[in-house]
Amino acid sequence: MGGMGSGRRWFLDSKLTVEDCLTLNINKLMRDKFISLHFYRSGSLTWRRVSTGEETGSVGYSAEPLDGDEILLRLNFSITREGEKNGYNQRIILSPTVPNYGGKRWWFICSLYKSGVPCNRRVATLHVPPGGIYFGCRTCYDLTYTSCQDSHKFDRIFAQLANETGLSTKMVKKHLSRDF
Repeated sequence: MGGMGSGRRWFLDSKLTVEDCLTLNINKLMRDKFISLHFYRSGSLTWRRVSTGEETGSVGYSAEPLDGDEILLRLNFSITREGEKNGYNQRIILSPTVPNYGGKRWWFICSLYKSGVPCNRRVATLHVPPGGIYFGCRTCYDLTYTSCQDSHKFDRIFAQLANETGLSTKMVKKHLSRDF
């Protein structure tokens, strides 16, 4: 009992990460001129698995101005999972803010509902996690970053060592992370 490999494993407790998702970034779309603010625009994007080059998703989009400064982004996208390709449609509002230094900064307005209430959160990136079917914000999908998980990967071990040695967790971390 209590030998190597017993007990809970940290990776079973881990949350989904944004790195596991298909992601749309408003700043990249604007910078690469995928979306134009002055006229009706349409186009497409694809996502590929880095290791194999296999297409994992694609999105066709059209952007059109709404009343005021807002833009309606219509997405027609497909997601391939386990060799099966499924199609979806989604409408997302783009809304600007005016920074102190001038110009406009654009945001997606999250269109997901959580517990029957619209999110409407203003975000720069939207994600579709594995198993998800619509683009939504990190908060709605309860996503984290890989770096956040990695930074706390050994906290349980440090706490256990601190408990066994009578040192504080901070001291255990300090002693174990020194360069010899």
